[in-house]
Amino acid sequence: MSLLEDSWEQREEQVYPELFGGTGEGIYPLDGSLFKNQFGIDDIDPRWLHFGVFKCAPTSDRKTWVYVTSGMSNTWESDTPQEYSGFGTEFILETEVESDWAINILRSLVAFNLLVSVGHYGEKPLVDYGDLIPMKIEPNISTLMVVKPIQYSEYFNLESGRVDILQITGITAQEHEYAKANSSEALALKLFESEGSFAFKPERFSVI
Repeated sequence: MSLLEDSWEQREEQVYPELFGGTGEGIYPLDGSLFKNQFGIDDIDPRWLHFGVFKCAPTSDRKTWVYVTSGMSNTWESDTPQEYSGFGTEFILETEVESDWAINILRSLVAFNLLVSVGHYGEKPLVDYGDLIPMKIEPNISTLMVVKPIQYSEYFNLESGRVDILQITGITAQEHEYAKANSSEALALKLFESEGSFAFKPERFSVI
């Protein structure tokens, strides 16, 4: 097989089961309607439809649900290993209960990253640690925040290169103002100290 196929299989068949205890019933892929309805894009690269999200159920060691993207670390453009594989990142989002809205959040973020990667937003960089992304999730969340995982591995290695794990959590409007005035990292520390995790909890109150 090619490096792309080998690393793809390694990620989904070896790495994810080891990190998250399995990948559920299969991937929830991106589709054309996502790009059209949310971003107004009709003409997309057909390879993008292979990107998606896995839903990982609780395990004997973890009571939460973990949603993880697959595809951004695909090495589409290289036949030789690089320092970072593909975009060099994948996203995770953790919830206390099964929550299909988490799939939609991650699919939207992957689609956004893909559009950034082809210059649709000019020189805008790919989603990275510390980013604050407006997205209202009822009842109390106003913004997504990208944090470095504490309870999960910060990265994994594929044959094609390293992949950093970016965790997506939700913050309130008051917390958003705090992050802008101080830093996302400062808010992340307060959030973890208060909540004990970066699990996405739409109903929680501000820690500020």
